Amino acid sequence: MATPRQRYREQVRREIKQAALAQISGGEELNVTAVARRLGMTGPALYKYFAGRDRLLAELVDDGLGELAAAVRQAGTATAESGPRERLHALARAFFDWAVAHPGLYRLVASAPTLPGVEEVLRPFQPVLAGAAGGGPPATVLVWARLQGVLSVELRGPFTGVGEALLTAEMDALADAMGLL
Repeated sequence: MATPRQRYREQVRREIKQAALAQISGGEELNVTAVARRLGMTGPALYKYFAGRDRLLAELVDDGLGELAAAVRQAGTATAESGPRERLHALARAFFDWAVAHPGLYRLVASAPTLPGVEEVLRPFQPVLAGAAGGGPPATVLVWARLQGVLSVELRGPFTGVGEALLTAEMDALADAMGLL
């Protein structure tokens, strides 16, 4: 069981992460001093909770990849009895919806992915795509690349608002190329 001091430390760490995400979501670069000020502490005090800016960013990326993986896994579970094409669309849609709902965190995750985290996000796609890609990059890498492209168009403009239609078109084209029914 955690001590009161440990619970307080975890609460402050969560608040620091929330403040950092708010800053990033506002389109700003992460400024540890500004995050600390927002929480009523000094910059050096924040380093009692995170070893540095890079450590804070790494934890945000890990948290974001975990959330994204959970959203995709949930879609995979919900469509387990569906055909491969329908499952591909559902998994891609879960990915897209999470990213659109968390644009700042998505941009952070997409710009600094860690391979283990990305593999966890893509794991639900593997049974759908098993054996589908004949040569070339692995099928899950193709899915990742297509999703990154769609989200880049949707979140960075100037074509904001076309992402849903583009997602459908991209996943249909990928499913056709891979022979998914």
